Amino acid sequence: MMNNREFGQVLQGAVAGSHQDLEHLLEIYEPLIQKHSHVNGEFDKELYQYLLIHIALNIHKFVI
Repeated sequence: MMNNREFGQVLQGAVAGSHQDLEHLLEIYEPLIQKHSHVNGEFDKELYQYLLIHIALNIHKFVI
């Protein structure tokens, strides 16, 4: 489990363009991303991939 300071560092790194920090952030939020990747009660792999890509392409817009 990571504390608030560690999470902040990972988030700042991801926003700044660190691929390693982005990957770590996606791992942290994996359960939530999977939860929101269901359509009519079934897992939608295309939606899951879309969400991952959307996060990766837009993380730099996050204001800290």
